[in-house]
Amino acid sequence: MFYVILIMNVIYAGILQGTKPIISLYANSQGSSAFIIGLLVSCYAFLPMLLAVTIGKWLDLRGARTMIIFGAGGIFVALLMPVLYPSVITLFFTQLIAGFSQPFVHLSLQKTVGNLPGNRDKLIASFALSGSLGGLIGPLLTGFTYEHLGFRAAMGFSLVITLLALLSGLLIKSISWKSGASTIKNSNEIKESPWKMLKQRDLLKALIISGLVLYSKDLYMAFFPIYANSIGLAAGTIGIILSFQAGMSMVVRFSQFHLVRKFGRGLVLTTTLIISGVSYILVPSTANLIILAILTGLLGAGLGLGQPLSTVYTLDLTPPERHGRVLGVRITFNRATQFFAPFLLGGIGGIAGVIPVFWATGGILLIGAYFTRIKSQPAQGLPDSIHPASHQASQANDTAK
Repeated sequence: MFYVILIMNVIYAGILQGTKPIISLYANSQGSSAFIIGLLVSCYAFLPMLLAVTIGKWLDLRGARTMIIFGAGGIFVALLMPVLYPSVITLFFTQLIAGFSQPFVHLSLQKTVGNLPGNRDKLIASFALSGSLGGLIGPLLTGFTYEHLGFRAAMGFSLVITLLALLSGLLIKSISWKSGASTIKNSNEIKESPWKMLKQRDLLKALIISGLVLYSKDLYMAFFPIYANSIGLAAGTIGIILSFQAGMSMVVRFSQFHLVRKFGRGLVLTTTLIISGVSYILVPSTANLIILAILTGLLGAGLGLGQPLSTVYTLDLTPPERHGRVLGVRITFNRATQFFAPFLLGGIGGIAGVIPVFWATGGILLIGAYFTRIKSQPAQGLPDSIHPASHQASQANDTAK
């Protein structure tokens, strides 16, 4: 089941990450301003920002299999719309529906893999690694498809892959989803507000870091194609560079477990934000293809570690029966930053151009690195294998750090 989850994550990450840049490119080709494109990016985050905690409660109550099938169906509908009616207005509905559906899929896969037997850092690192693989393949395929066959063909290709993934999910037996199944015996167990967990300051910082990482990735997927297009790069070349970002995320995630053991989770998280912020600021200072690829790779390495590290920390600080809800709170933080930041920075881009968007985002990451520092020490004694059922031992490890 672990490998099935990884394959499904590759597919869904590839679909969602692959369609984001071509949506921006298509909107730009239709004469949309940076502000409109910023609104498109914000639309993706709007409904999850409001409903992710509720979706997390449904996951705790109903289990992963039901939720992932519903979410996959929503993504299919979202991609079908621009194939049938390609227009900028349709893309707003596509972003709304896809944004609403994605947490159903992602939270279900995340909770399931996070509660499988084994060391949670390694499990989540592998899960994030599969997402990076999807992020590498997706923009590469859709970029060349868009360049040679057009927008509808690129979206249609993604639509077919989504259908295959949906059918695969339907064929997997319910018993296979037991690590993500409901542990709630009655609805009274989920009435306590999950927001009370934010009294743990380190958990709050981890959620803020997660939000910074996610919105930065989304902004780059949306605005880098516009900047790259303005300096004469073709859609296929842009797809290659964005795939390089995902490739570096994959490479650096192989070292996640060892970095945490040696330096501690807090120091690694802070360092990832610093690397990402500096890379963001430097990107619009060059038109050289090689330098752009290197900076994009550094950005991928920095942001690539932030997401799984904050996920593990979030899971470690909460018991399994609350994982859906706390991951829902995490998604709410992520989508809040993904909604407001593109809206505000898109407004800046509409007035001053795309380049200040990169400067502002890099500055926010650097400021965030300072204010979200988590105290930690090298975890030399961290065991090689931790069963997820032993939550208290896992939590004790992070507390000791």
